Amino acid sequence: MAREVTAAGGCLCGAVRFKVSGVPIRMAQCHCRDCQRASGTGHMSNAIFDVADVEIVGATASYASPSDSGNTLTRHFCPTCGSRLFLYSEARPDMIVMAAGAFDDSSWFEPEVVLYTKSRPPWDITTDRVPGFEGMPPRRPK
Repeated sequence: MAREVTAAGGCLCGAVRFKVSGVPIRMAQCHCRDCQRASGTGHMSNAIFDVADVEIVGATASYASPSDSGNTLTRHFCPTCGSRLFLYSEARPDMIVMAAGAFDDSSWFEPEVVLYTKSRPPWDITTDRVPGFEGMPPRRPK
């Protein structure tokens, strides 16, 4: 079970900062092709929080695209340095998906699930101790 997190983070240049204080709804590593392209690597590590638990300071740029379910995902990044920071899904507007690597200290992050294992490149090794799914697992109740 996830514990409460109080942490801060931001982009590479410091123009965008955020604070989080709450219990993550889910922590995941995602190997979908969109996360690979957005990160430039084999997966994205994400922590999902209630929107009310996150404070963001600074202007972001965004890019919206459809997910495989047809819902629109809007990814936010720093317009100056390009750091990927968070995303919103139109399917769950009360949640925000935070990039674990954008936190100043992400030692609290513990993936609970690995998503889209069917798209995982053979060179991107993730632990077998965490349950994996070929796609998106069924939605967990809140």
